[in-house]
Amino acid sequence: MPAIAIDIAALLPPDARAVVERANAKLKSKTGGGFLFDATHHPHVTLGQHFVDTDRITDVCDRITAVLSRVTPLILRVTGTSGRSTSQLLVVTATPTLQLVHKELMDALAGYEVPGDASAFQMDDIPPRDRDVRWVANFRSDSSYERFAPHITIGIGSKSLMVTPFTFTAGVIAVCHLGPFCTCRDNLARWTL
Repeated sequence: MPAIAIDIAALLPPDARAVVERANAKLKSKTGGGFLFDATHHPHVTLGQHFVDTDRITDVCDRITAVLSRVTPLILRVTGTSGRSTSQLLVVTATPTLQLVHKELMDALAGYEVPGDASAFQMDDIPPRDRDVRWVANFRSDSSYERFAPHITIGIGSKSLMVTPFTFTAGVIAVCHLGPFCTCRDNLARWTL
């Protein structure tokens, strides 16, 4: 069965999205590479990334529904910026509530993960990088539970950006098909908290 690369993502409300889109546009103009946020590239806070069997996406969404049925809108705080390799990030405070939602989603999907490769990503412009495939394949071991570091990727570039700290309420969670740079592309399912 073919795999699909998914992101369980807290989507940003319009005011927070506008801040991120402005920062993203600055990076794009400086680097000539990367991605721009638009109607099909959604800024987000990742709660989990997985390769799952395409034929089991309904079961995956049912498990997510069970977890999210107990979750209220997430109040999230961006405290500053950080750079990882070539990615520029907004750092999000890892509150106990956010950590718990992440943990419960990771626990709920443990039995649904399958091996995946570049063909699992959405590719309507450029193919995913090898590091995108590795990131999703290793998310559980390298970036979850005690290693979970919530953030919003604002783009690709080596120049650090300054963003004034801000707080926002994330009231929509989506399962998105991942694209190159682990961008959230098509919404496969959405929940309003």
